Amino acid sequence: MHRGKEIVYNVDDLVMLSTANRRRSYKRKGAKRVAKFMPRFDGPYTVVAAHPSKSEYTLRLLNNPKTFPGFHSSLLKPFIPNDRLAFPDRELPNPGIVVTEDGSEEVLVDKIVDERKRGRGRQYKVRWIGYGKEHDEWLPRSELLNNEALDVWERDNGELPSEI
Repeated sequence: MHRGKEIVYNVDDLVMLSTANRRRSYKRKGAKRVAKFMPRFDGPYTVVAAHPSKSEYTLRLLNNPKTFPGFHSSLLKPFIPNDRLAFPDRELPNPGIVVTEDGSEEVLVDKIVDERKRGRGRQYKVRWIGYGKEHDEWLPRSELLNNEALDVWERDNGELPSEI
């Protein structure tokens, strides 16, 4: 038996994840959808840990807290961004707003990419999950107090989280 050369992914690479074992999650209860119309891969997801010797990669799955984030390399393929000029009809829409259990609407923060001082406070440049850097937005610290991205930013930049 011969196998092709395995693709090695690095931390922070974007990959597509096979939906072969997760097709039920795409079906709503009572929906009559056929498997051949289901997406074969979804994503892109960011690689957060790479173990190429074991062919295992850990992905950042923020919208799937019950799913174990480790996957074999056979379930992954490299993410290739769309060329908007060559294929304008292939552009995927940005993900919609998430509606929580209490009925409030929110967009999930991927990470904080910058910080600046404004008046007596600070503002943070936020990158949203599923959106590119052209959608980054400056938000005051008061809107990010209970956000894990702010804790990560402060930890990585040597700031201690403080209560306001």
